[in-house]
Amino acid sequence: MSQIEAEPKHMFSWGFVLSVNQQYLTTIDMEWLVEGGRFEWENNTYRLGKEGIWSGNFFLRENTEIIARALKPNPFTRRFILNFENREIILAAESPLTRCFCLFENNKEIGSIRPNHPFTRRTSIDFPDDLSVPVQVFIFWLAVLMWRRAASD
Repeated sequence: MSQIEAEPKHMFSWGFVLSVNQQYLTTIDMEWLVEGGRFEWENNTYRLGKEGIWSGNFFLRENTEIIARALKPNPFTRRFILNFENREIILAAESPLTRCFCLFENNKEIGSIRPNHPFTRRTSIDFPDDLSVPVQVFIFWLAVLMWRRAASD
C-alpha cells in the first residue's frame, strides 16, 4: 500500500497538493463552475470531469483518451463504480456521518481516504500499489467532489 498525503493548496481552496513520503507528487486544480479539474503527471496532462450537468458519469482523460470512468448510480448516495484497466472497483462512503471513503474490489476493502481530523481537509490516502498514480488521483478527486457538494449545501 502506498500512502499519499493530500493538503489543500490554501485555506479556501478545493485544490490539493499530493505527496508521498514528503516528496511532491502532483497538484489537483479544481474548476470553479463545473465539476472538473486537471493535474499533471510524468509530462502528461490529465482532465477530470463529468459527462453532462445531470449525468452521474465521470471520467479521467489523458490527452484525448479516456482511461478511467466512474458511475454514480444513485444521486442520493456517496458511492461510485469505477471501471479502468479491465477492473471494477467501488468507492463508497464509510458511513453517512463521516467524510471517510473506502475502496472495494470483489467485496474486499483494498484502500481508504481519511481526513486527518474532523475539522481539516488534510487527508491520508491508502491505495494498493497496483493502481496507477493517475487512477489514484481520480479516485481521490471523486471524494473531494462529494466533500465540496456537502460544503455547498
